[in-house]
Amino acid sequence: MKTRQWTGPLAASAVLVSALPAFAQSSVTITGAMDAGILSMSNYSKGVGYLPTTAHEGSDVRMKDGGLGSSNMGFKGVEDLGGGLKATFHLQGNLNLTNGNTGGPNSSGTTSHFNQMSTVGLSGSFGEVKLGRQFSPMAWSMMHTDVRGMRYFGSALTALVSMNAASKAWIGNNSNVAYGTIYDDNTIAYTTPVWNNLKFDFAYSFGEGGGKANSQQSVTALYSKDGLKLSALYYNGYGNNFGTATALYTAAANGDAAAGQRAARAAGFSPTANTNRLYSVGALYNVGAYTFGSQYYAARNPSHALMPGGSDSLDMLNLGFGWKPMPLLNILAGYYYVRDNKNEGHKATQFVVGAEYMLSRRTWFYLQGAHVTNKGENMALSPMYATPVAADRNVRAFMVGMRHTF
Repeated sequence: MKTRQWTGPLAASAVLVSALPAFAQSSVTITGAMDAGILSMSNYSKGVGYLPTTAHEGSDVRMKDGGLGSSNMGFKGVEDLGGGLKATFHLQGNLNLTNGNTGGPNSSGTTSHFNQMSTVGLSGSFGEVKLGRQFSPMAWSMMHTDVRGMRYFGSALTALVSMNAASKAWIGNNSNVAYGTIYDDNTIAYTTPVWNNLKFDFAYSFGEGGGKANSQQSVTALYSKDGLKLSALYYNGYGNNFGTATALYTAAANGDAAAGQRAARAAGFSPTANTNRLYSVGALYNVGAYTFGSQYYAARNPSHALMPGGSDSLDMLNLGFGWKPMPLLNILAGYYYVRDNKNEGHKATQFVVGAEYMLSRRTWFYLQGAHVTNKGENMALSPMYATPVAADRNVRAFMVGMRHTF
């Protein structure tokens, strides 16, 4: 971590300094993480992004960025305004170690350099307010009680991605997904102070078209005391699937955009359709060297806008177990079950176990393995984030890698 601090203008003499007004202290910190490894997987999709298809590319061994989490780099800034009030900013974007590319898609699908965080805010005794593109409160809830901590290999995150893919109305080329979301554009978020071990996160994301079109709202409650953690989430969004549905119907109409939009609207999609709702509750308990946890997610499409073969109602349940046999070694296992309530018999399961060894305070070496079963032509759960698999087909995966933070 590298930090530069400014404490105000330098003066030529003590007399001049005493005559100048006091300036607030500021700091800017460069932060980041580098994470890459070798991934062996038995199932890769030949389709377009996360759109479920049974077309199977076969097995392969590849270098992969992000086994525990994304590689990223960014800047954090804090200015002390006095009286306990601070101004903040945070800029952070993806960095792909396999090819050196930076940035990624935002909510509209446009590539952004700071695609993870671009915020300015104020914090104090009242809590914290941030404006800009940022983590959805949903992400904090997911990390709080998932034993595997929303890792990019085999976690509640990869199971949630499969629920979005099962809608058949999300390809993966933007962060404005079908159910919930990890990042939101145009967001104002408020985090309360901690009261009796409990804090709340509220967020409202403005749609760029005005009114409720493409807007999202969310609230989470996070509780922590001793070894017990609890989480609860409510997320609601409008128009999340309209762009993708229109594009898919346009392709089916041989490129006729007007026909594609008419078909999407006829199926119930529009910028103001209430297509995205996600509920979640979770609990995690740590006692000594052991950690136990469970989460439940309910993904719903209140407008019932549907793509052919897609789902407007899915549930996910996960169970996790962690063991720390020695201070530098952590073993984390999880079982994740996804059920499609719309298409009978369609479901997916994911079992994953990983071992992480701390080489230092900032460097980890990890080994991870997973087995996934997918049943149904819209079920395509992949154990590896940002790595689509063919639907209705099982997956075996193994990854070895390292992560360094600074």
